[in-house]
Amino acid sequence: MSAPLPEAPMPNNEFGDFQTPIELARALVDTLPRREWTRVLEPTCGVGNFLSVFSEQHPEAERVGIEVQPEYAAAAAIFGRVITASIFDFDLARDIAWTSAPGPTLVVGNPPWVTNSQLSVLGSSNRPARANTQNARGIDAITGSSNFDIAEFIWIKLLTEFADRPVTIAMICKTQVARNILLHCARHSLPITGSSLRPIDAKKWFDAGVDACWFVVELGTDTTDHTAQMYPSIDSLHPTNRIGVVDGLLVANVDAYERSKQFDGTSPLTWRQGIKHDATAVMELAENDGPRTKLGASVDIEKDFLFPLFKCTDVYREKLSMVSRWMIVPQSHTGDDTAQLADSAPKLWKYLTDNGPALDGRKSSIYRNRARFCIFGVGPYTFAPYKIAISGFHKAPQFRMVGPYDGKPAVFDDATYLLPFEDPAACAVAHALLTGPEANDLIAALAFWDSKRPVTKKLLQRIDLAAIARATDPAALRERAADAAAAHGLVFNKASLTHAVRLARGLPL
Repeated sequence: MSAPLPEAPMPNNEFGDFQTPIELARALVDTLPRREWTRVLEPTCGVGNFLSVFSEQHPEAERVGIEVQPEYAAAAAIFGRVITASIFDFDLARDIAWTSAPGPTLVVGNPPWVTNSQLSVLGSSNRPARANTQNARGIDAITGSSNFDIAEFIWIKLLTEFADRPVTIAMICKTQVARNILLHCARHSLPITGSSLRPIDAKKWFDAGVDACWFVVELGTDTTDHTAQMYPSIDSLHPTNRIGVVDGLLVANVDAYERSKQFDGTSPLTWRQGIKHDATAVMELAENDGPRTKLGASVDIEKDFLFPLFKCTDVYREKLSMVSRWMIVPQSHTGDDTAQLADSAPKLWKYLTDNGPALDGRKSSIYRNRARFCIFGVGPYTFAPYKIAISGFHKAPQFRMVGPYDGKPAVFDDATYLLPFEDPAACAVAHALLTGPEANDLIAALAFWDSKRPVTKKLLQRIDLAAIARATDPAALRERAADAAAAHGLVFNKASLTHAVRLARGLPL
């Protein structure tokens, strides 16, 4: 019979403390390779819930935990030998005095969910030195920031110190940390022979609003493999995808990237972001028998500064058939002096000055030393009559063609990306290219859909529309463009469509 679980001490935020529930620990251990583990090490073991599971399922294994907090170490000691120390103080592969003979070794656990700067603010001493482990370069070079994740440092420490022996490392971590580690291993030629990720509902298990996973890495002497099998859930038997490093790049779908990597380049067209104003209550008006504030008050301003507005959700759900919102656009370029509105648009100037406290109180530093009431993400492209738009926040790519409304170009919020066009035929051809299998495969390969903003300008700029156009049969491209244009209500003649296809194949559109 296994020993009863001790009552856990209260979590300590100084240490990024998220204790693993015993039910979750059991479920995660059940996913591991079926081996007779000789040694089990749990760094940052807390109260020892993983050690507890192994005391039940592998009682013959030598179990060692490391824990810096004495009260936790005392609670975990019932399940194995626990060293009260910080894991940053010694070499985990060589400084632990194992009593068992060498054999299948597992490192398991749930390292702290906190960044180095957070620990600094909390005054914690339980954090690594600025230098990286052993032969690796500085942690800043690896993570791209001095504010690195402590779990990421622990992963790198483990992989570096155990690189010369066959060891399985299985830990809970943020999904972004797992991806960073996979890329780090490829860049530093660490001998990974296989790995996998399984999503964890961090809100359910830890009341944490992050994307987390169960990341398992095998180190050994077999063929190196810097890809990871992606499972849709903890208890899934079969993976649905592989992420990994291809030609030095981390991709979200290895197979899709192999099919589409010839189209991974530079877009001949420049993607733009929608308008940023940080004052929704002032700058966005509802359409209700004329523009009105959200409180229902009628707004009387010059029509030249009102434009039909669509949010990223409207774009994703294709709610584009009628105008339900307006946006006030006081500049044609971010550098414009808005003071001239006092003469050229006195009604608008009065409205803006009446709402001056809200606009002047915008927190972002981008508004400092700028014209009063300025906005961002505005330029000649804003006023192009035809656009292709896509939401940056939603979990599937949906490209929409949008034309003018009563002669006025549509505008979008800053969670939307767009391509502007003067010619409807060129817009239709670009839409056909973006919605074809080549672009779909490339986006599937590059977009990590668990990210807060999975579609970014950087990703979109990598879609080489010209390369896709050259690889597509011209007649098929014309047909797809014509069908899409008809579905979106865009009108043009056959000759202009043929011309647009020819331009698409030769750059620029």
